Amino acid sequence: MTNLPQDDQVRPTKRCLDDLGLTFPDAAEPLSEIDHPLIQKAQATPATVGAGGAEPVRSLSDRVWFKSKITDLRGIVTRLTPAECEARGLPLEIPWWIGAAGVRRADSADDFYKLIEAEAAREGRGTGEPSTDHLLPQEIDKQRLELETAALLARGLRDLVLNIIAKSLQDGRAYFAEVTGHRVTAVVRASDESEAYLAVSGEGFVDPRVLAIILKAVPGIDEDDWLPEPGGVAGIDPGPGEIIWSTIIPPAVQEDILARAEKKTHTS
Repeated sequence: MTNLPQDDQVRPTKRCLDDLGLTFPDAAEPLSEIDHPLIQKAQATPATVGAGGAEPVRSLSDRVWFKSKITDLRGIVTRLTPAECEARGLPLEIPWWIGAAGVRRADSADDFYKLIEAEAAREGRGTGEPSTDHLLPQEIDKQRLELETAALLARGLRDLVLNIIAKSLQDGRAYFAEVTGHRVTAVVRASDESEAYLAVSGEGFVDPRVLAIILKAVPGIDEDDWLPEPGGVAGIDPGPGEIIWSTIIPPAVQEDILARAEKKTHTS
């Protein structure tokens, strides 16, 4: 994991991944964290540029591309301007991209730099200038980033829900948290020696996508196992616009939730 500030992370485009023989990983894995030597080497580019030590690709004159290299692998990295980010529907805090990659073969027609120079010349044919616009992030790169953002939200929301459920499992009190404009409350009430009663509520406007994440957050509990409680339950009285759902969580699930919470505490 890179652990870099978001605006210093360098994302490979789909074109770059294709060049490296890679495919999109699971949506929960940011592309800047792919375990590939060139992609990880490229993460140093923003700092190197800031220190004035980055080497530009001089044969690509339509915009500034910086070299990224490790062993015989080569990549080209650029920074989008705010206007370019907005035009592509990308967040301003994601400006750095690896546009293409290949293998350095000095004095060979298959050398990466020679191939990318020839490609840019073809793309700019008729204009008198090379063009690397096709190496900038495209619609598929935007869609992938949106998937990652949604996956990150889902992971954070699941962790939050499990955390307040774990707290309530330990003392039976109600715990709540605010997330994405929603107030989530969890209360666990022991109903007998083998089961516990859980109620989760969301206040205000409840986004169906957020509600779906909440209802899927508890391991071992199917979304269909949750029941709406319009009249309130477990000491939670529904307020205006509030939705309350309840389910039964078996002892094995309770143990799993507590174990996950403990593990997260020890690794934080």
